[in-house]
Amino acid sequence: MGNVIEEVAVSLADELAKVDEHLQEIIQSDTLLVREVGEYVLSTRGKRLRPILSILAAKVFKYCGDDHTKVATALELVHCATLLHDDVIDKAPLRRGLPTVNARWGDDVAILIADYLFSHAFSLALSTSMSPKVLSLICQVTARMCEGEMFQIEKRDAMLTRDDYLRIVRGKTAYLFSACTALGAILARAPEQQVMLLSAYGLNFGIAFQITDDTLDLIASDDEIGKPHWADIRNGKQTLPVIHTFESASDTDRQKLVECWNNGRNPEEIVPLIEKYGGIEHALAEARRYATTAKEQLADFPTSPPVNMLRNLADFVVQRRH
Repeated sequence: MGNVIEEVAVSLADELAKVDEHLQEIIQSDTLLVREVGEYVLSTRGKRLRPILSILAAKVFKYCGDDHTKVATALELVHCATLLHDDVIDKAPLRRGLPTVNARWGDDVAILIADYLFSHAFSLALSTSMSPKVLSLICQVTARMCEGEMFQIEKRDAMLTRDDYLRIVRGKTAYLFSACTALGAILARAPEQQVMLLSAYGLNFGIAFQITDDTLDLIASDDEIGKPHWADIRNGKQTLPVIHTFESASDTDRQKLVECWNNGRNPEEIVPLIEKYGGIEHALAEARRYATTAKEQLADFPTSPPVNMLRNLADFVVQRRH
């Protein structure tokens, strides 16, 4: 399939350049530290999936205007800000192979620059022609992301159920993807039913994305994922492969898994159990199922380049290695 993300980014080059312009404007400040850390955050960004999805959703309805790049920027700011907070909570030393802001400048700087980005995301939302709807949805999804993180903290001393895991995934990841595609459609004044379909596409896309991301921690190399592999196990993050293993294991193996989890979480002991019960294969199959469900939401849309790109991205997100 090639690098679908790069192909889509090339087709959206003008819009993504505008997003980058907005981001550069936002980090311009009289305070040197804001500029320095802001530049670092922008230089270490990932695939720009959220702006891409938002812009594509608007293009599905042949949107004409400039607000879609403002909304795409606001969504990217929310994403960057939540990652900064996540890294502080997780005490993460690396992200995408580079030192995290908290590791390089300290927790206080990471928290403050995240809050700075959040405030500019809300300000950008207010500057759009449909500001009440745009701001309302961005505020809703930000609250849901906080709730997802809080729920994960609440459950960190217990073995998660599958429902617990999916609740966390929806809150921390998938609802933001859903907002991306919904807001693109809302800006284009799409009918409510079509807004709901694109919102459902984004939600299922986001779940597929996160399940795949969690599974890559077990199978990808350090260079591919930009952090030490098995980091989730070491940090006590329960992902679908672990949960499936807990559900499927014999009483003896389940007890062994719980003991390993509660006593140091040695990946050398836990990963063989995951492999024994097919946890990795199960998780990847579930990711593909959610990606298929995402594509099904596009069935009623006329074929067009943006719709085809959304379909291809749903395939790509479960085939990637980083």
